Amino acid sequence: MRFRMSILLKMARTRSFDPSAALETAVHLFAAKGYSQTSMEELVQATGVSRYGLYGTFGSKRELFERALDRYADAMGKQSFLRLLEPDASLEHIRRIFRDRVEDLCCSEERKGCLFIHTAMGLAPQDEDLHEVLQKFMQRIAKLFTIGLESAKARGEVRRDLDSEQAGQLLTSQMFGLAVLGRTGFSREALDGIVDTTLASLEA
Repeated sequence: MRFRMSILLKMARTRSFDPSAALETAVHLFAAKGYSQTSMEELVQATGVSRYGLYGTFGSKRELFERALDRYADAMGKQSFLRLLEPDASLEHIRRIFRDRVEDLCCSEERKGCLFIHTAMGLAPQDEDLHEVLQKFMQRIAKLFTIGLESAKARGEVRRDLDSEQAGQLLTSQMFGLAVLGRTGFSREALDGIVDTTLASLEA
């Protein structure tokens, strides 16, 4: 009976925090330091949740990290990307995605890390499962850009001879390249200039 009561008390403590807020904190910590350099103790301190609480809610550190990847993907502007599936998607919609990306990178004095860049450079080469996760995510982004570019081409906004698939891959590489440049100290004006130059190269 005493053991059972102990388990019930621990379960109550596990549910006494906001999982969504804890996950958001984990996203920022993983983005700043990467998976390998983030310890469970740091996650405990940053979230204010006990180790037992984190394990009980999210599973292992690896499972928490995978949940963080999903949350980060959503935060990158999932709705903006899905807008590219609409028949009237335009080059301006693509520009807005990049504008939001630069805004996110430069909205505070502290340079933000990019969870996908950290994962690709630090963990994915040694982890086939996460390597596949990242590949599929990048391919989805490139496909959405490709579809948006096809719509923009039909509207006469981009060159008729443009290879939309290759251009979609280019935009995807630029999307994540901005995070690297932002992290190394490029100014907002420089990042905006890169976006403007890239998009101008596609215009009709």
